[in-house]
Amino acid sequence: MKKKQLTMMAMAVFMTAAIGLQAQDSPNGIGTGTDPVTPIVEQKLWYRDGNLLSLTSGNMLGSTNAFPVRICTNNTDRIYIDATGKVGINTTLPLQKLHVLDGNILISRSTPRELGSANGAIYFGDVVDANEPYGKWGIEYVSSQQEGYGLNFWKPWVTGQNGGNFYLFLADSGNVGIGTNNPQAKLAVNGEVLAKSIRVTTSSTYWPDYVFGENYKLMNLKELDAYVKANKHLPGVPSASEVEEQGDVDLGQMNAILLEKVEELTRYVIDLQKQIDEMKK
Repeated sequence: MKKKQLTMMAMAVFMTAAIGLQAQDSPNGIGTGTDPVTPIVEQKLWYRDGNLLSLTSGNMLGSTNAFPVRICTNNTDRIYIDATGKVGINTTLPLQKLHVLDGNILISRSTPRELGSANGAIYFGDVVDANEPYGKWGIEYVSSQQEGYGLNFWKPWVTGQNGGNFYLFLADSGNVGIGTNNPQAKLAVNGEVLAKSIRVTTSSTYWPDYVFGENYKLMNLKELDAYVKANKHLPGVPSASEVEEQGDVDLGQMNAILLEKVEELTRYVIDLQKQIDEMKK
């Protein structure tokens, strides 16, 4: 009886040791370096015991060989780090440093905060260090009366670089602002615009070819003189007070108005030449 009990105890001790060694020796586990309790296990193996070893570079979670790191739920790979350091989410074949398959990436924030905060932003840059940890450009979503409502392209405030907001602003309304977080048109620019060519589309009904039509009544010069003296601007042209009140000028409409005045002036010159020719007879 005692011999049987001793045999069972020996078997139990052997199985316990084997299970412990299997847990430490499993290539599917996650852990750190060599277990100080069982130093005979090779350092290249992975452990499930936690961070028990302080390496010269600090504790580690992962492998010291070419095994990938897999994080699974429901027996399905969710996060996969291959031997080259590429990270896959929902894929075991990541093609870039971060590869997300069939999913979205969401960056949000809990409450509004000061302009230029590092919270909730994506940063872009070349070489960065402790003095310039944010790179050269940032993109963030803002949602307050002070900041505006939309996607803000901004430059971080770092040494040797002037920071700022709203270099480009994509508003929730779909309008685009440059230098402004409150664009009131499809494109609003708070500053100068330099271009080789600008095209303004407008309806042909606004183009003043009608001035040369037979039915167009041209104001005589005496009437025009009286109008200008009374109103201090040409008929059909917005006054200075109207432009100030409006705050802007429609380029397409204004070009059509100016062309109308040029065509009227052309008719005045033609009519005067006819009168001169009659007087010479």
